[in-house]
Amino acid sequence: MPRAPRGLLSRRGINLRLKEIEHPVVGSIAKQESRSVASMCRLLILDGLAFRGIEIPEEELENIEDTILTHVEQAAMV
Repeated sequence: MPRAPRGLLSRRGINLRLKEIEHPVVGSIAKQESRSVASMCRLLILDGLAFRGIEIPEEELENIEDTILTHVEQAAMV
């Protein structure tokens, strides 16, 4: 079952080139959250937009909050 949110442009994707050191880091985070690397990159981009004060629709904010909760839960387990 695809995990992409409804309405996501899947045919008009962009290429994202990560440095050799960045790809395993993002891949590790994605694996911990049972996501694809592409999905994780998308969430990180949305988080970066929010950090810059760019308004994101409420539906997207819920996805980011879910991700933050997952990080907090994982940190508590360690």
